[in-house]
Amino acid sequence: MPISIGAGVAFGIGSAGSVSMGVGVSAPFAFTTPALMNGSSASAVMNLVTVNSSGLFVAVGRDSNYYPVYATSSNGSSWTTPALMNGSSVYALMSAGTVNSSGLFVAVGYDANTYPVYATSSNGSTWTTPALMNGSSVYANMSAVTVNSSGLFVAVGRNINGYPIYATSANGSTWTTPALMNGSTTIAYMQSVTVNSSGLFVAVGGDSNNYPLYATSANGSTWTTPALMNGSSVYANMSDVTVNSSGLFVAVGRDSNYYPLYATSSNGSSWTTPALMNGSSVYAQISAVAVNSSGLFVAVGSNNNGYPVYATSANGSTWTTPAQMNGSTTPAFMQSVTVNSSGLFVAVGTNDTHAGYPLYATGS
Repeated sequence: MPISIGAGVAFGIGSAGSVSMGVGVSAPFAFTTPALMNGSSASAVMNLVTVNSSGLFVAVGRDSNYYPVYATSSNGSSWTTPALMNGSSVYALMSAGTVNSSGLFVAVGYDANTYPVYATSSNGSTWTTPALMNGSSVYANMSAVTVNSSGLFVAVGRNINGYPIYATSANGSTWTTPALMNGSTTIAYMQSVTVNSSGLFVAVGGDSNNYPLYATSANGSTWTTPALMNGSSVYANMSDVTVNSSGLFVAVGRDSNYYPLYATSSNGSSWTTPALMNGSSVYAQISAVAVNSSGLFVAVGSNNNGYPVYATSANGSTWTTPAQMNGSTTPAFMQSVTVNSSGLFVAVGTNDTHAGYPLYATGS
């Protein structure tokens, strides 16, 4: 859908991810060079970014002490300095987050014992202190969370044995204890989860051989046992999944050479075998993917030098070769990407995955 910007000029996404300017000129999609959030030189590894319906971007992560932090931006470019959630000085590695239609932000992760934790915020800035899910004191590495149109939050991850687990919450605060997906006792590292407009939850990850896996649930609680994508027995570490408005699921990741991969599914269950993005045989560790209302998929990550990269696809299957963000040759490990209703993509990350400074980049 074109976005009118006045003066008779309209922007729309073209078939190759370009932006048509309505005057015979086409500008390719591009990211800015990753920059420090509010110029901050304090350690903050930002693991996730999401955006509410009003356009407020919220990123979550952890500082050098593994205390939980957040940062906010109303435009994707002007960020607050990452701050502690409710001033908490307790280990809580916040690995993921999402926001419901009412604007409730929910972050999930794990504590020093790898027990599952969550935190909530109604405005992106005032957070609860991360707390145990249902008071659980059992190992549960929660790696991802999403929410459906009815407000049901669903988180996924793995237990101490590497078995796939999930937890649900109807309000973001009252959680079930993480439980096995379909009682499965087979290794399945579930790394990401999304949900389509019909309420179908789809999680992706990898098995003990790093073969690509998926699992589905129609209600967030009754899951299929994680299964191989198209029966594939080739290394494909799938790191993230998203779904467009037409119901096309797209997962991204990397192979054993750290070459960029994607896979698609129109129903969450029948997947293509993960394939190289544009046949690329160049190191590109793809971490995350998002899709805008026009159907443009954008994936982000880093190359073998730690430089930030991105790739785009107008249909989920035909991808550009991952390229450096604005040609940047400065380390920037981009961990997450989201997009607002106006089509502005925002990616976050860090310049060092251990104790780095917080970074962001915008793309359009």
